[in-house]
Amino acid sequence: YTAPASNGGATITSYTATSSPSGITGTVSQAGSGTITVSGLANGTAYTFTVTATNSVGTSAASAASNSATPFTVAGAPTIGTATATGSTTATVAYTAPASNGGSTITSYTATSSPSGITGTLSTAGSGTITVSGLSGGTSYTFTVVAVNAAGNSAASAASNSISTPALPGSQL
Repeated sequence: YTAPASNGGATITSYTATSSPSGITGTVSQAGSGTITVSGLANGTAYTFTVTATNSVGTSAASAASNSATPFTVAGAPTIGTATATGSTTATVAYTAPASNGGSTITSYTATSSPSGITGTLSTAGSGTITVSGLSGGTSYTFTVVAVNAAGNSAASAASNSISTPALPGSQL
């Protein structure tokens, strides 16, 4: 917000921002322009805000409403499905999308192998199956999956079932 041109003859002591909807407020105690943090907003809900100034005489009329802002956070963790070895160096990993996208559309999912940290990504908002390539033949793996939105990576899913990739032809284990 920007401080008003006139303080009404008394020093401004605080500013209060009020959300619409919900009427949630945040206050900062200072005389000049600044930023007010409003906590307790619901992720995925669009809000506008008005600001009032307070001095020893009273509280000003509210400002015009701000532009709309929608808070968000990382998505919930996906639910792991079944991992399947599909070749000596590939596997597929099924997952179910989380119940919460954190208020921001999920753009992709990444499966990560254990061991080796080899990843595969699927660009979709919903449930699906990810292909992970570059695995080593004759090795056992489990996988976890994270959902990705504008806030970043979710917590990882539980680990998948263990799979074993078949040994490459002619290799000795």
